[in-house]
Amino acid sequence: MRAEVAEALPVEQGFDVTLSELAQLSGLDENELRELVDYGVFERLDSSAPTWRFGAQYVVLARKASRLQHDFELDAHSVAVLLGFVERIDALQREVVDLRAQVSTIRR
Repeated sequence: MRAEVAEALPVEQGFDVTLSELAQLSGLDENELRELVDYGVFERLDSSAPTWRFGAQYVVLARKASRLQHDFELDAHSVAVLLGFVERIDALQREVVDLRAQVSTIRR
């Protein structure tokens, strides 16, 4: 049931979630999320605010972190390192798609 709710959340600018909500939606507990914040995986919207809030885009990233942690039994540091690699691979794949589109446009 939890996954269905997360799938339906609008991941748009201006929508945010609390630490507790992020924990519920991701499958990570609040302490695990705090560790990932310490490693720079997530950034709080306002680091001076007493309530930790995050942009909605972090729901997807937190779910990836949860899957990596549970599937491979990783600690927070390992999850942070792997997420960095996964995000870089995703960016490179998007770049390849864009470059292929440009090349196909030039060939026409």
